[in-house]
Amino acid sequence: MVKKVILSFTIVLFLSFTIISNFKELVLSKLLNYTDNYPEKIYVHTDKPYYTIGDDIWFTAYLLNGITHRNTEKSRIIYVELIDSNNNIIDKKQLYTSEISVSGDFKIEKNWRSGNYLLRAYTNYMINQDPDYFFQSEIFIWNLKETDATWNHTDDKNNDTSSTSFLTSKPEIKFYPEGGNLIAGIFCKVAIQVKDKNNRNIAIQGSIKDDDNKEICFFKTADFGLGQININPVQGKTYYASVFINNEEIKYPLPKALPSGHNLSIINHGNQIIIKVSSNSPIGLKNTFLLGHQRGQVIFEKFAPENQSEYLVKLNTDIIPDGVSNFTLFDNNGKPVSERLVFIDNPNNEVTVNTSLNKSSLTTREKVTMTIDLKDNNDLPLKGILSMAITDIDAIEHSSTAENIKTYLLLNSDLRGSIENPGYFFEKNDDVKRRYLLDLIMLTHGWRRFKWTDLLYGNTINANYAPEKGIFISGHTNALKGDKQRISAATRITLMDKFPYQKEEQSDQNGNFKFGPYVFADSLPIILEARVKDFKSDDDEKNRFVSIFLNESVNKSPDVKKDIVLKSFLEDSIKINNFLNQSKKISILDSLFIENTTRLDQIVIKARKKTEEELRNQELNSRTTYGSPSNRIDMSDLENQRSRSIIDLLNMLPGVTAFNNTVSIRNQGTPNIIIDGMPGNLDDILFMTGEDVDFIDVLKGANANMFSNAANGVIVIHTRTGSFDKNMNVKRKPGIINFNAKGFYTAREFYTPDHDKAFEDITRQDIRTTLHWEPRVILSEESNKASISFYTSDKKSNYGIKIEGITNTGIPFCHLSTFEVN
Repeated sequence: MVKKVILSFTIVLFLSFTIISNFKELVLSKLLNYTDNYPEKIYVHTDKPYYTIGDDIWFTAYLLNGITHRNTEKSRIIYVELIDSNNNIIDKKQLYTSEISVSGDFKIEKNWRSGNYLLRAYTNYMINQDPDYFFQSEIFIWNLKETDATWNHTDDKNNDTSSTSFLTSKPEIKFYPEGGNLIAGIFCKVAIQVKDKNNRNIAIQGSIKDDDNKEICFFKTADFGLGQININPVQGKTYYASVFINNEEIKYPLPKALPSGHNLSIINHGNQIIIKVSSNSPIGLKNTFLLGHQRGQVIFEKFAPENQSEYLVKLNTDIIPDGVSNFTLFDNNGKPVSERLVFIDNPNNEVTVNTSLNKSSLTTREKVTMTIDLKDNNDLPLKGILSMAITDIDAIEHSSTAENIKTYLLLNSDLRGSIENPGYFFEKNDDVKRRYLLDLIMLTHGWRRFKWTDLLYGNTINANYAPEKGIFISGHTNALKGDKQRISAATRITLMDKFPYQKEEQSDQNGNFKFGPYVFADSLPIILEARVKDFKSDDDEKNRFVSIFLNESVNKSPDVKKDIVLKSFLEDSIKINNFLNQSKKISILDSLFIENTTRLDQIVIKARKKTEEELRNQELNSRTTYGSPSNRIDMSDLENQRSRSIIDLLNMLPGVTAFNNTVSIRNQGTPNIIIDGMPGNLDDILFMTGEDVDFIDVLKGANANMFSNAANGVIVIHTRTGSFDKNMNVKRKPGIINFNAKGFYTAREFYTPDHDKAFEDITRQDIRTTLHWEPRVILSEESNKASISFYTSDKKSNYGIKIEGITNTGIPFCHLSTFEVN
């Protein structure tokens, strides 16, 4: 009998160990799969937080591996969009980077309205996830013609009151037990977060009472509306927070304590974290599994095989990267029962940015040379990529508490909800108060990259949107005659670059072809050819009986979602008013300068614009023998439609219906076809696309009377002349099309006046709010330093230097400093 009991107990132990071992392998394999298919992160550094009409938004976009914060091996293309308050995408840039960063800019147009604009950045691969993971930041733009002379800031996001006497309405109070739940008989920390009806963090005080109205403890919130209580809940009792507002008691119930369960508690000492795991269940912590990971990379794991009620773990943080770490306790059934976030701030990862000017005292309109270098915690040189903005502090906020690349990558990009003034937590190293408040942030914000149940047991998410590494030219080939079905054909692409590139491939059985990826800026002339057999059989006329259709290279933007936005809060009314007044002065000076120097040129330009339209019509009419048509398509107005077939283009004309081998005007018979003044037929034009055509005219009724047999109307097609295909001596035949492919945006260069040479600047006052913008600072391989030169303006002021960047080892950093111009 004893042997049977021992055998049964051994079998149970073996099965339990096997189940837990398999579960552990499942967790680790899922995390490994997550890191192998890592997410990407983008951060965008702009030269300033707000702008006026006529300004330029200068920016640098950083594209990173979302786990290591190093160079991603996936995407190479970044989309940066500017979105107005009505969720309309008013400008979009497609950028290419072979490294971590790439520069760009937006020109703020004169017809834009004042208001909050959204700056959004993402990759095609990031569309597989929720838009919450896109980079988003609000930018305020003023149209000075719509704006009063002053800015009244009434929505202070940090309007923390010191006591409840300031409250006039019921605030929202949320309670966050450490680990997730209150457990009867287990001592627990509970974080408190208070917001008012305007979602502002506020200070409040009150007491915690049980269901017998007995006071348990006192609580008070302050910075960020956060506070903390410690409670050991008694089984069967309930608790509530008692707050008095206008002498009226308002009760807020705490979460009800569970009779049994598990608790995960962490104390963060900076260089060390102490983890305490507790349970009051009958089997205690037996067969539980504790896992710690940071952005999916495992940093700690512990399996507890014995029946114990608690254990402690001391974990040194000097070998863990900076950022949010997630600790999860799984019970003996593999269910996540307790979770805790903790922020790791490794002192070994401190980056020091050193800046020095070549002169100790600066005056107006003076050339300045700045030297920049990076050092680690041991004063050793570091390599990295960085960008820099220098702005007038009197007009532009220069806050160390604002969002930056470090706070975004380490905090906001990994947490649910956005953290206000996140730079506050990094202003001072090893500050006890800041560490305490940041730990409360960890208790009140969940990690949003995945949920364990989805990760472990959910279906594998298919990546419907692949990482992009360049531009593809794709389409399909059809038979030109007969049923005109898709056919496999020999295809060839020629890129008319400085050094022309050519490649051949066979389209598949469905006629699909795809060339690329290619990397080119702005636009590039391209020739596409196709043959039924191969390119060696051109003596056979039927070999060209193939049509080429391009896929539209339209990158549809994802839906706009503004739930989580990194906001540039407008808190300093004095600076805002200074900025607006300075911007108005700049606008007036620019207007006077233009009026005094280019008045006659402007009049000529406006007249010329009108004349160009008239000249274009005269040019087209001069190529006709019938004067003005009934309707016309001018392909110079349809640059983005040049890849369309002639059938598609004819259908754009009023009254014309074109389908397969038939064309009619007002549903009558086949009209006359005239090609460059010569009679033709449908077979002569079916292979054409918009690239072959200069303009198309339709003649109806009396307009068509000059042509014989024109009862059904006349369609006149004028082919292109003087285009680059003439220089290539390409005769327009079936099986060939040419077009200009849109490439990547090339950022404009930030205008830096040279006051030593520019004659026109002598009479033009220089009061720029952005003194200098350097989108990419390159450190010398030899000296590990960079030198930047710029000119001061006419404004005597204090100027702020803001440098953001990331080291080659994936450590983000932000540097703020100032200098004075007398």
